[in-house]
Amino acid sequence: MTSHARYGNGAGRTGQQGIALVVVLVLLIAVSLLGVAVMRSAAMQERMSANLRDRSVAFESAESTLRHVQTVVMASGAWAQTPPTNDDCTDDGVCPRGADPAWQEAPDTAYDAGRLPEAPEYWVEYLGQDVANKVDDDAQCKSEEEKNNPNLDCRTLSYRVTVRSRAAGRADVLIQANIVGSAQAAGF
Repeated sequence: MTSHARYGNGAGRTGQQGIALVVVLVLLIAVSLLGVAVMRSAAMQERMSANLRDRSVAFESAESTLRHVQTVVMASGAWAQTPPTNDDCTDDGVCPRGADPAWQEAPDTAYDAGRLPEAPEYWVEYLGQDVANKVDDDAQCKSEEEKNNPNLDCRTLSYRVTVRSRAAGRADVLIQANIVGSAQAAGF
C-alpha cells in the first residue's frame, strides 16, 4: 500500500488564526506587570529600611548628647545650687526660665560624628526649685534661710534638657528630660 501525501498550499490550516501569538503576548504583559510590581515593592521596602536606620541613628545621637549634657554640662557649673543668668544662656546653653532657647552644638565627643551630617543641638531650661528628696519635708529645711535657698538636703533646682538631632532630608528627633538635684561629677 502506498500512501499519497498531499502537499498543498496550506489550505488545511485555515482554522489557525494566530491565537498562540495573542496568548503569548497576554502572558508577556502579565509577567511584565508582575515584575514592575515586585520592583516597586522592593524599592519601597528599601526606602522604609533607610528611613528606619536614619531615625535610629538620629535618636541614638540625640540620646548620647542628652547623656553628655547630664554628665558634663550640668556638672561643670554650680547648677545644682545657683539658678542660671542670661549670660549663662548664651555661653553654656543653660537658660533661666522664660528665656529664648540658646541652642548649643554638641561636641564631636558627645555622639558618633561619622554617622551624622550635622551635630545634634541642646539647650537647658531652668524650671525652678524642687524638694531634694522623695519624702517631702519642709521639716528637713531647718531654718527659713534653708527653705528659701537650695541645698542638697532641703531644696534643689530642676532643669529641662531638650536635645534635637536633625538635618535637611533626614529624620528629626527631639528628646527632653528633666534633671532634679545635683548632677553627677564630670566624666563617665
